[in-house]
Amino acid sequence: MTISTLVVGFGYAAKTFHVPFLTNLPDFDIQGVVSSDPAKVNGDLPGVVVYESLELALTAANFDLVVITTPNHLHAPQTKMVLEAGCNVLIEKPFTLNSEEGEALVALSKQVGKHLCVFHNRRYDGDFLTVKQLIADGSIGNLKRFESRFDRFRPTPRQRWREQAGPGSGIFWDLGPHLIDQCVQLWGMPNAVNAHILTQREGGEANDAFEITLFYGTHFAQLGSTPFEAGPTLRFALYGDKGSYKKHALDPQEEQLKAGLSFGDPHWATTPIGEDGVLYTEANNQEVITQSGDYIGFYQQLAEAITSGSPLPAEAETVVPVIRLIELAIKSSQKQSIVQVI
Repeated sequence: MTISTLVVGFGYAAKTFHVPFLTNLPDFDIQGVVSSDPAKVNGDLPGVVVYESLELALTAANFDLVVITTPNHLHAPQTKMVLEAGCNVLIEKPFTLNSEEGEALVALSKQVGKHLCVFHNRRYDGDFLTVKQLIADGSIGNLKRFESRFDRFRPTPRQRWREQAGPGSGIFWDLGPHLIDQCVQLWGMPNAVNAHILTQREGGEANDAFEITLFYGTHFAQLGSTPFEAGPTLRFALYGDKGSYKKHALDPQEEQLKAGLSFGDPHWATTPIGEDGVLYTEANNQEVITQSGDYIGFYQQLAEAITSGSPLPAEAETVVPVIRLIELAIKSSQKQSIVQVI
């Protein structure tokens, strides 16, 4: 079975994170794109039908899968529309802007018998897979502190919807879901949340920095992002009673996708020389080879779920807790106090 696919939106997310897999994996066939710029779409996808609106596309043709890559505030209503039309959905994160909507969409997907998957590709980052293994095999002993960051040097705001005022805009809604989701994947829901969500850049309209602490009883997780990191970017740090681990630089898959690197290239999804993490113990310091990332595996697992009913790579039901923690973090930042997770 080839999965007939509609892509909704044709901006950075669609072109970077979705179209390469949809065009290179034999399981998928892009049958349409919803965009206001047909020339742009057909420049990359010659001959593909371009629809002016999602409503028109769903009326004009039948699709097995709809991939939604539009601005965040459109995710929930468009997902509802697609599910009601009888299509499976892959939705960019955050898939809703509140947990009630998330729960309603999960219930709707079950009601209509269609898959609802959230594009939490960072579950398949090589460095995160490595961190999971280090925690599981006891390399650092009992974990006491966990750090996870997405820092950049972007001191000047850009003219794009993610950085303009509006629902779902700002760096916290952009990167926060990834960092929080990884913690939920590792340990589930924390006991409490403390958050500071800030707008620090001159002329900034949306939040551009955050520091979030999730308290798990035996350890805590510190998550953050700043637009003012001009030096080496710390990605992960683990601190335990047998040692610690630090990893700098981001997973390479996004940059490789932007550069158009072939999936068959021997360097695909492999961490560049000099960017592996280091495990520090009393006995010695040891470089830890980073596992290869697997965004291809995300899409392959999605295809298997649609064609044979196997588990999704990121079932929406597993992401509702992430939206709930985002809500609690916003509440904590507004109240300037620790918020308990009930």
